[in-house]
Amino acid sequence: MRRPRGSRALLLLVGAVALLAAACGGGGGTSDAAGAGGGEMSLAIASPADGASVTEPFTLKVSSSVPLGEPDSGRHHVHIWFDGQEADYKINYTDSFQVEGLPAGEHVLTAALANADHSLAGPRSEITVTVGGGDGGATATTSSQDGGPAYP
Repeated sequence: MRRPRGSRALLLLVGAVALLAAACGGGGGTSDAAGAGGGEMSLAIASPADGASVTEPFTLKVSSSVPLGEPDSGRHHVHIWFDGQEADYKINYTDSFQVEGLPAGEHVLTAALANADHSLAGPRSEITVTVGGGDGGATATTSSQDGGPAYP
């Protein structure tokens, strides 16, 4: 028995839509949020190593599974804070951050992946470093934008 032409066209259309949805990663998810390979997002502090002794200025490098960029690009960026002061975070749009102005002594550095709207995306990394010979008293600075909205 032959099918009417209209139903054949409908079947072809449904098949094409299903193939397109599969090629685009299915329903709802975005490849940018999941990173390359569709896995979970991740963020790690690549250097300095946890427990390192550093002298200022030093570069904090991160490794992200998703592209980083300015919020208007729609990409994720990194919030960085020191010694548990999460509300006083610095913003970085690249994989490196220049740190200077921390007083001599031990400090906990935290980097967290943030969405374009500054809400935290989940992944974070934390290390402890010992700063030697700093002039003390100042806050860490960067060539990227400092500050941002405080967390609720």
